[in-house]
Amino acid sequence: MTTRYGLIVLPALLLAPEMRACEKQDKRKVVVSVVVILASETDEKVDKRLECIAREVRKIDKKLKGFRMECLGHKSLTVGAVDKFALIEGQQAKITVEEAANKMDRIRLKVAPPMMGEITYSTPCGKFLPIITPFRTKANELLIIAVRVQPCQGK
Repeated sequence: MTTRYGLIVLPALLLAPEMRACEKQDKRKVVVSVVVILASETDEKVDKRLECIAREVRKIDKKLKGFRMECLGHKSLTVGAVDKFALIEGQQAKITVEEAANKMDRIRLKVAPPMMGEITYSTPCGKFLPIITPFRTKANELLIIAVRVQPCQGK
């Protein structure tokens, strides 16, 4: 019985109006949004906003049936600074914005999810990167975090 953990790159995660782009941000600041997603092997309900993630995650772990959004957090981070995002059950993710948006609207981040090493990647502005962690809650739900950065050039 092997479970795989890792990253799934998706074009976007539709998260209703609460995910509006921030207006007129300092060029040295980046707004980072972190969505806490819990996946279950027993509950079959899938939040409509997470259908795309559910489809991709099931390719890695077919036992996962239900997906729900637990919470959503935003922070405005200065380029180069490290900040912690509280997740669930005392878990946290450390995030560093290594480079602000370039001419191609790509931002470089370093993310340290629970029970995993650091992941450094370059991401398009406004897109979510889901990260499947090995952490399980007391209710045996798998923790998935999705990270997005803003603002975008010219927007």
